[in-house]
Amino acid sequence: LLTKRMRISREIAEYKKLHNMTVVQTTRYSEILDKRGAQGALCGMNPDFVRKVYEAIHSERVRQQIEIINK
Repeated sequence: LLTKRMRISREIAEYKKLHNMTVVQTTRYSEILDKRGAQGALCGMNPDFVRKVYEAIHSERVRQQIEIINK
């Protein structure tokens, strides 16, 4: 799943590069973290744990997108 997610992130980076978009939309990112934390809680997981997992995935996504946009 992570490989698929990163492939999609790279495709998104190409789109962002073509349309001069920023890598991170801060408001959208905050909304996603809040929603995923709440969904995790509904499934019996600690919301902070879910947020940390998403933050790690997000960090790698941003790294890859910056690499693509800067080439």
